[in-house]
Amino acid sequence: MRALVFGASLVLAVFATSGPSSAGDWRSKYKNGRTLESCCGDKDCRTAASLGFPKITRRADRGYNVQVDGYWLSYDFPAVHASEDDNTWICYLKSSAEPDPLCLFLPPGII
Repeated sequence: MRALVFGASLVLAVFATSGPSSAGDWRSKYKNGRTLESCCGDKDCRTAASLGFPKITRRADRGYNVQVDGYWLSYDFPAVHASEDDNTWICYLKSSAEPDPLCLFLPPGII
């Protein structure tokens, strides 16, 4: 993994190999930051690799911004978790016009 610093933001280049998650996997036991419901369902989580390694920046408040489908999604604590499989997982709902962030899982040692 590479980390590059540009100004006040940390840009992460992350590498992962798997695709979408399925319901009932380990990600579903974590809570999102707003409604404190489960982070993911059948098609809510994708690896950074499956999304073409989107730009991820770390904010000064320890939250993260992720660029997905031309939108910047904001992930605040407690919606940011350590990944249990060392992949970066970006979880969001695609049901609305603009993606709705749920949870972000980063490899241990990054958050």
